[in-house]
Amino acid sequence: MKDQGITQAQLAQQLDTTQPVISRTLQASVLNERSHWPAIIDTLGLEIVIQPKSSS
Repeated sequence: MKDQGITQAQLAQQLDTTQPVISRTLQASVLNERSHWPAIIDTLGLEIVIQPKSSS
């Protein structure tokens, strides 16, 4: 999030949640809070790309 110039508290405010929820979500310690991921990714202007692994 440092690259996007936003703190956990600022992100929480934009998503109408709390900073501890964002912290736990980023640590993936609470399974039911993973539903925040789409909103977090969108707010940070990021996207998830799924592609085949490169063979090594």
